Amino acid sequence: MSKKGTLPLSIAPLQRVVAQPITDPAERAALERSRKRHKRKRAEKDASSRCDSVANSNIPAKKRP
Repeated sequence: MSKKGTLPLSIAPLQRVVAQPITDPAERAALERSRKRHKRKRAEKDASSRCDSVANSNIPAKKRP
């Protein structure tokens, strides 16, 4: 049987990032809408997970013989 060698690790090239202030009002508004949407979805997800954990905590434990 032939052994398969491990694949070499692939690393992406480094990229330079330059931060610039957002001056376009339309771009700023789009960013705010995106942030609000993300925050609302996260809040809904957190609320549903809390409801699930509360619902599961009300299940009585199985009796041991």
